[in-house]
Amino acid sequence: ACGGGEPAASELPDPEFSLPPEDATPSDLTPEASPTPTPTPESIDTLKVCGISIITNGQLTGLAFKGVKYENGVLLLDSAVLDSGTTSDILIEFYGGDLEVEVTGECVFTSAGVSSIIGDGSLSLKGEGSLSITATEAAAISVEGSVTAACALNVTGAPAAESAGVSAGEGFSLSENSENSIVVAAAA
Repeated sequence: ACGGGEPAASELPDPEFSLPPEDATPSDLTPEASPTPTPTPESIDTLKVCGISIITNGQLTGLAFKGVKYENGVLLLDSAVLDSGTTSDILIEFYGGDLEVEVTGECVFTSAGVSSIIGDGSLSLKGEGSLSITATEAAAISVEGSVTAACALNVTGAPAAESAGVSAGEGFSLSENSENSIVVAAAA
């Protein structure tokens, strides 16, 4: 059924093959595996935006949110409009380090019943843009460290900030820092 007789000789040359030297050990015969290098960890362990993990275990996930991206150790907000809506998601939460945020364009955060920004480190805001944060029935910013703003910032909450202190960065002044309101603007 399969055809009998001798198989036809191949026109292809015989593959090169040689036995290992007689004094070879098993480790000489095992191919060297070089593991994929682990990327350099980010400066914080965890970063989530509206519940989407941007950094997990110190590594970027590759996920993003419209108007928000993380690169070179800085969270970039570009005309970002984040709203907890009915989901009660924390808008930005970070753990395991300090968060540096660069604000471009007009950014607006709105949250109800939950803080807009939560973290276990300090929060540093800077940039040419403006950030307006409004939280009802919750602290707008709740961080264990301090808050430094070197951008136009307007925060309203109950309270506006739970932190180790609020200050204005270079070139900016804190025009209001009351229980329910924080206003930072370019220094005159």
